[in-house]
Amino acid sequence: MIKNIFRLVIVTFTSIILNSCSAGLTSKITKSEILWDTWGVPHIYATNESDLYYQMGWAQMHSHGDLLMKLYAEARGEAPKYLGESALELTEKLHTLGIPGLAKSHYSQLYDEEKSVLSDFVDGINSYAVEHPEHIEENLRGILPILETDVYAHSLRDFYVEFIGNRELANAQNIEMGSNTWAVSPERSTSGKAMLVANPHLQYNDLWLFYEAHLNTDDYSIYGSTLIGLPTLGIAFNEHLGWSHTVNTLDAADLYKLKLDGDGYILDRETKHFTKRNYDIEILEENGNYSIKKLEVKHSDHGPIVRESDNEAIALRLARIKDPGHMTHQWKKMGESRTLEEFQTVLKANDLPMFNVMYADKMGNIFYHFAGYVPERIEGDWEFWSGEVPGDESKFIWNTYHTYEEMPKLLNPKSGWLQNANDPPYTSTIPIEINPDDYPSYMAPLEMEFRPQRSAHIMMADESVTFDELVAYKHSTTMEIADRLMDDLLSLEHGEMSAIQKEAFEVLKKWDMRAEVNSEGGVLFANWLLRISGGRPYGNHYFEKDWSLDAPDTTPDGLKDGDAALVALEKVASEMKENYGKINVRWGDVNKLKIGDKMVPGNGGHGWLGEFRTVYYTPLAKPGTPEALTNYAVAGDTYVAVIEFGDRPKAKVLLTYGNATQKGDSHVGDQLEMFSQKKMRDAWFERTDVEANLERTEVLNRK
Repeated sequence: MIKNIFRLVIVTFTSIILNSCSAGLTSKITKSEILWDTWGVPHIYATNESDLYYQMGWAQMHSHGDLLMKLYAEARGEAPKYLGESALELTEKLHTLGIPGLAKSHYSQLYDEEKSVLSDFVDGINSYAVEHPEHIEENLRGILPILETDVYAHSLRDFYVEFIGNRELANAQNIEMGSNTWAVSPERSTSGKAMLVANPHLQYNDLWLFYEAHLNTDDYSIYGSTLIGLPTLGIAFNEHLGWSHTVNTLDAADLYKLKLDGDGYILDRETKHFTKRNYDIEILEENGNYSIKKLEVKHSDHGPIVRESDNEAIALRLARIKDPGHMTHQWKKMGESRTLEEFQTVLKANDLPMFNVMYADKMGNIFYHFAGYVPERIEGDWEFWSGEVPGDESKFIWNTYHTYEEMPKLLNPKSGWLQNANDPPYTSTIPIEINPDDYPSYMAPLEMEFRPQRSAHIMMADESVTFDELVAYKHSTTMEIADRLMDDLLSLEHGEMSAIQKEAFEVLKKWDMRAEVNSEGGVLFANWLLRISGGRPYGNHYFEKDWSLDAPDTTPDGLKDGDAALVALEKVASEMKENYGKINVRWGDVNKLKIGDKMVPGNGGHGWLGEFRTVYYTPLAKPGTPEALTNYAVAGDTYVAVIEFGDRPKAKVLLTYGNATQKGDSHVGDQLEMFSQKKMRDAWFERTDVEANLERTEVLNRK
């Protein structure tokens, strides 16, 4: 009896200790406040959730006020009223896809908890603007007050237009959207603790920016980032678990080719009439006056018409666009989860329109899930649904979707590691443990490009990974495609080559196949690759051996045309000699990172080079000018986090462009030098660490 009582006391005492630590705090929160650290990251401490999200809105307004005004005006469908004709094309697209109207009609159907978060977040934004009216550019002040439906419309735009719709329409900007992520099991980790790497790649401006924040109540402590303008953290960790996302290879939208018949279209051998909606778009003119642009949007049974000619029209169908979306609410619940079971229960709601989910926790679990709205299609494979689908038969119009249980996923693989670098789910670990034959052929393509191959090879090469090694691996600039092609290229060297070819070979033989700031040879190789691939570096067309699922990480292989390779090398080397005065140009002399008035030499490179350290460089000056010889980073590594889950989480983070865009803010671009040097910051998760690195404190004075 005494023994049992003693055991009960021990269990109860342990429970009290665990509960007291659940929020990552040393004591209960007694007042709502924001502790801004020296990198401009808001550590928000709140006595209740209402104040928490109020302060989240306040903080984002401080760091990105002008940008928030622009984004919410766009989502509202009113940007031309404040920004002029430059915003017209986007506004017409948003109305065509119905985003502003859907936000208003869906809002009443959101969960009460979800509406409360949006309401408090908006209250914080508007309160900041009232107390700091000078903070917002004068021409943007008329956008205030921000409404809950503006934030919700912005979330719909993020997912349905920028990620899903533009990819289907093939008219997104010529910038790749992607990410990397790893999860390492305790069996593969030197410390015996699970580890996670978060590494999204998006553009370095506008709505693509991430906002880093730390949210604390007495119930939880969540650290991570979210896309600017959204209230809940989308990539994050707490003291129990963490997750990251990559853009996945799912098809959540389709284009339908309609045969026109008079004022209608043919469907199942009958003529159907379009429904029409009209919009008046107010436009600010240069003289300060306003004009009205009338927009008529046609709708078919398939969806809105996005292109039309004399004989045919193209309609776009977006998965679950007519259902209220709860994506920010799902992120909230993911962040509040404490166990794998709780996390998976949240995922079962299937409220993320897209994304791979990569997960790790302190219990040692690692988990991968292919999330999103995948329609149940009656027939056809990935290639069929990736093109324009026949629109004259209603059998191709889908209305139901695959459930969470039906989507690819993998828990605790035998390999001890998981990866995704925007490849299909089947190559999340090697040897393959997710069988494509278990899923419909339209679920995902069969492919593995060089960046995910590089990702997998890094994991495969180390059977006992330390935290510091994982940080170093994250910054790997080795070009996987160079590792595949350089031996073939160098084997072509012979005595009768031209002088410029011989010089080029000498440069390549000394090159280490990396894209470091000081690397010589990388610029030559990358330009040569673009030349032999005809400007299409993705694909198998210049390889002797095609990619194969049977050897996913070692194919394609072999240079198809050696003569063409030598011709391309001579042309590229000659051009470099003319443009730069030499062939052995350093990578960082040609590729730069620039944010605001800060500029540093770059490292890393395009995904098609097969680099895990992914940065997309492009010339910004007019072609043919000397300035066009310098490339600038426009996308790539953004928010980066490496987390180890022990008794307390250990994490390193970096936000490439800094945690602010507001004019005059000292944190615009303040992390760029660290990025160039491949360094990361400590994530200050404990309050004592935050207070030791404090820039200022704001105490909530909510009215």
